[in-house]
Amino acid sequence: MGWDEELNDRKKAILRSIVDDYIHTAQPVGSRTISRKHELALSSATIRNEMADLEDLGYIAQPHTSSGRVPSDKGYRFYVDNLVQVQELATEEMQHIRTAMDERIGELDDLVRRAATLISAITGYTTLAMTPQAEEAPIRSIQIVPVGTQRVLVIVVTSAGTVNSRVVRLDRELSDEGIHRLSAFLGQRLEGKPVSEVTIRLMMEVEQVLGLADGIVLPVVEGVRECMRRIGHSEIMLDGMMNLFNFPEFNDLLKAREIMDLLREEDVLSAMLHTVGKRTNMEVRIGSENHLGPMRDLSLVTAGYGDGERHYGAIGVIGPTRMAYSRVIASIDYVRKLLDREMLRIVRD
Repeated sequence: MGWDEELNDRKKAILRSIVDDYIHTAQPVGSRTISRKHELALSSATIRNEMADLEDLGYIAQPHTSSGRVPSDKGYRFYVDNLVQVQELATEEMQHIRTAMDERIGELDDLVRRAATLISAITGYTTLAMTPQAEEAPIRSIQIVPVGTQRVLVIVVTSAGTVNSRVVRLDRELSDEGIHRLSAFLGQRLEGKPVSEVTIRLMMEVEQVLGLADGIVLPVVEGVRECMRRIGHSEIMLDGMMNLFNFPEFNDLLKAREIMDLLREEDVLSAMLHTVGKRTNMEVRIGSENHLGPMRDLSLVTAGYGDGERHYGAIGVIGPTRMAYSRVIASIDYVRKLLDREMLRIVRD
């Protein structure tokens, strides 16, 4: 039996009322509260009967005898998939975000960091973000600059606006004209191409066309590859970590320490965001759906970002399962769209 068959319209309305109230108050919700606060035209007795059915079906639970009910993970899942009403952010909030994002930023890492900070400020939760993965971003330009005898600085810029550089030592000194020719050739050959184009065959081609020794070509090409390897390591950014402890769910010091330890593990955070893959749609994982013990009382909302053609990374929000899902989803969606727009600008500039 599907969820739509399990729940009639009356049960759905009562479940929505319970989730909305519990998100707002963090207190178990009773039938009298629902009858008084929500226009359902139902008696307290009818609401109690429906709540008993919802409890039997696993959508809500009663934490204490004679207390009201709280949503279960199953109840939150139904709410997110079927009942949540996502509202636009307030006009002044959208204007504030646009102003912050419209500032010209040359590197995408800075843009992603700013997006994470904005989402954390808007939602009051903890934000995590994954910076762009260079293997998805073609090379925009390569420059070679002399920095001393038999040493040059290799600078690589990706189409995502990410920059990295490396000083390499040559076997012999190279004239300014030779450096210019090498830089121009590599730029012409590699601009718009992925790092996979930086091959042994390319080195042989450079040696043949420019007549340069492998003691010059090899260090420079390896310098390009090393720059791309460095760029290719995605950084995980975390903003507003202490925000979690504004919620009563985390008043327990042992639970708070467990979560703090989890959020310090970059590999764990990276795994959370890498599962977003190439999807740009919103994904919500609630409580036990996260498959990590410390996450059993947390929800994670994530979305991928890109330039319209390529996926580069992901952003997400961590909060209690009693999360204001409507506001979180609206915030991520709005900031993600601006992030996509700015990324496209950086790529095209």
